[in-house]
Amino acid sequence: MKAREIFLALALIAFGALTYYAKSGRLQVDGDGGWLFWGHTEEFLFEESAQAVPGPLPRELQVINAHGAVEIRGAETDAITVTFKKSVNRRTREDAQKVADQLKMVVNREEPRLILSTNRDDFRRKNFETRFTITVPLGMTVFVRNSYGPVKIEKTGAADIVNPHGPVSAGSIGGRLGVDASYEDVDIHDIRGDARITAPHAKVIAVGVQGELLIDANYAELFLENVDRNVRVSALHSSVNGKNLKGEVEIKNSYEKVTLAGTGPAKIFGHHSDVEAEGIGGPLEIGNAYGKLTLGGVNGDLRIEGSNLEVHAERVAAREIFVSTSYENVEILGFNGKATIVQRHGDVALEPAELTGPIDVRASYAAIRLGWPAGVRAPFEGETKSGAIHWNLADKPAFEETNGKSVTRAYPDAAGPGVKILTSYGDIRVEPGREKR
Repeated sequence: MKAREIFLALALIAFGALTYYAKSGRLQVDGDGGWLFWGHTEEFLFEESAQAVPGPLPRELQVINAHGAVEIRGAETDAITVTFKKSVNRRTREDAQKVADQLKMVVNREEPRLILSTNRDDFRRKNFETRFTITVPLGMTVFVRNSYGPVKIEKTGAADIVNPHGPVSAGSIGGRLGVDASYEDVDIHDIRGDARITAPHAKVIAVGVQGELLIDANYAELFLENVDRNVRVSALHSSVNGKNLKGEVEIKNSYEKVTLAGTGPAKIFGHHSDVEAEGIGGPLEIGNAYGKLTLGGVNGDLRIEGSNLEVHAERVAAREIFVSTSYENVEILGFNGKATIVQRHGDVALEPAELTGPIDVRASYAAIRLGWPAGVRAPFEGETKSGAIHWNLADKPAFEETNGKSVTRAYPDAAGPGVKILTSYGDIRVEPGREKR
């Protein structure tokens, strides 16, 4: 056995032994990763009496903590009240008491803010947590920097939260909100200003944002509801569920589903992403590859570009529809406006509610089905190579030819927008559309 292989085997044995003793409680790891020691420890809790911070009150409160928790709540008060708790892991209460006696809350004033922190850095061996519970006047601006513990803020003014390894909850915020987090849930609600969230690997819930909402949260689940202004989301490998988003919506994601209901104009750029959208109050633009698109009630232009996209759309009230895809079927039912379809290696089914704009289909290796609106006379031209044209309307076409390719023309003298279908290696079928409901 080579020396390198022997060293690797010994390292694996040592790692397994350390893991066993750590799980059994016989080996302790300091909270900051700087110490290993043998023996059992216990958690001992210590709480200092609530204390009021003397005035004059600042405009902003900052809390700087680590390995602990922060809770700030606004109330009808003219004072800042702080309860400081300590959780110390030691072998005996006496040992823990010695640490607790030396562990202090630090208060600094740097106008226009009050800064609360701890003397944690004075300790070589830490293995403890500190927890702040604070009451502030309603609407006070707050800034929190924490890690490895929860942060909760309610009924404050504008707020900024940095908490890289702990959950975040913020509600009834009377201004702008900023959150930088990861790996733990972020839950915000009733935000009366703009909200910006950066939270990779974290589930994000945002409900009730009166301003703009900006989210960067890869490898996550996102639930967004009741946002009054624009929404911008970058969420690779993340599912996105949005409801009642009144402004413009822009979403970038991959490999997970996007679901929208009741939004303003929307743009979705994905990769391997399924999309469901219902009730879009404006143009909808989708750029994607390898996904299934299910759309309904789009009240604006529809533009879809990509490859390997399956498209099913109903009730599209647009001036213009453009779809370009391949290898999956396209079905658009109950639509208005100009429609341009570019398709390769997939079938197309079109059924306009009314013929209010020209329809142009350019396809290859594709069968085309057109549901013709009842009572409509409009110029029609169909051509397919290595396929047949099936004209199933009561009125006979004006021209038919089959000579290496099939050509059919109907209603050549009719006024209004026309229909032109060109394909190859697939049939064209024209038949009566469904009756209006």
